[in-house]
Amino acid sequence: MTAHPLVALEFLTRIGVRRTPRGDMRRVAESQLWFPAIGLLMGLTLLGVDRLAMRALPQASVDVLLVVALVALTGALHLDGLADAADGLLGGYTPERRLEIMRDVHAGTYAIVAVVCVLALKWAGFAASSPEVRVEAIVLAPCLARFAMLVAIVAFPYARAEGASVAFRREAWPAQFAVAAATAIVAAVVLLGGGGLYVVAFAAGVALAFGALATRMTGGMTGDMYGATVEISEALVLLFIAALASRGWLDAWALG
Repeated sequence: MTAHPLVALEFLTRIGVRRTPRGDMRRVAESQLWFPAIGLLMGLTLLGVDRLAMRALPQASVDVLLVVALVALTGALHLDGLADAADGLLGGYTPERRLEIMRDVHAGTYAIVAVVCVLALKWAGFAASSPEVRVEAIVLAPCLARFAMLVAIVAFPYARAEGASVAFRREAWPAQFAVAAATAIVAAVVLLGGGGLYVVAFAAGVALAFGALATRMTGGMTGDMYGATVEISEALVLLFIAALASRGWLDAWALG
């Protein structure tokens, strides 16, 4: 195995470090243990945007800016998967037809609605975050969303015999997942104390719920569904943290 953090960084963000030949998904898959760590780096980048923007803009504007910054940082990589997955899962009536629709490069009504809804949920999550946990939510959500993707990769079969993302399932050996899970758990506990474990479990639960539904409808997961898992779990983790904090069930631990 040749797991390299820069390979993961280049795949998950628009930061070009020229570590991976275009289309070499095997090297990317070998580096998936770094995905939650790259998510933390993305969260810290968003935090920098948040702190700078709050000096000049009201929070309502900053919340929108954070959503836009996240899209720009990832190059809409996972949003594209969400769009294709929505069209396929909701627009087809058989597993074969759903998988066929996902390969269509054109965005249908379901794709547009899904993207708009998820972006709106992220905005709502940022807006609902209380000052006590805002920093932690911004930093942690991208990390746990990429951990959730690895949960889906490990837990469910790949729907196609071949494809650009089939290597993720093949390379998801136990040590890869263990390292990724440890990164997510440590980050959550450092930022939110024991309550962070509930947030990790919630992120994993979202991945398992979506993966189970998608597998029932298509026979397995695809690269598009992995992207959808990231987007959906990221939005819901933000809302979950805000909900727990609003009821006094979650407190910032390290950065609050």
